[in-house]
Amino acid sequence: MTPVVSRKILIVDDEPTVRGFVQFSLRGAKFEVTEASSGAEALALIRASVPDLVLLDIRIPGLDGIEVLRRIRASPATKSLPVIFLTGTPLDVDEIVEVLELDPSDILTKQVSAHELVARVKWVLRREPGPA
Repeated sequence: MTPVVSRKILIVDDEPTVRGFVQFSLRGAKFEVTEASSGAEALALIRASVPDLVLLDIRIPGLDGIEVLRRIRASPATKSLPVIFLTGTPLDVDEIVEVLELDPSDILTKQVSAHELVARVKWVLRREPGPA
């Protein structure tokens, strides 16, 4: 019997309560979860060990989620890395256009239920090839 390999998910959010909720939800679904509280920390973790998927807050202090995704897409090693954006506040039209041009795998509000969050993560992992 082939052992089940846990998929690695990186959560990037500056709010500890959001990271805690996402981590609890995903660990309950048997995902391996790593956390980052800033864009710079996320990029360092991705360089050290590319996860299978990133859940990325759009509005984080310093290097925001849009810039983090821009850098992920610019690197040959991570250009196809699945990234789901999380947002707690509505985006204006210019932000929506900017986000969509970076080709995120999905966009969720932080009000998402644990059940939907897990379903969306599984859906993205099934349909996207992941990092090279």
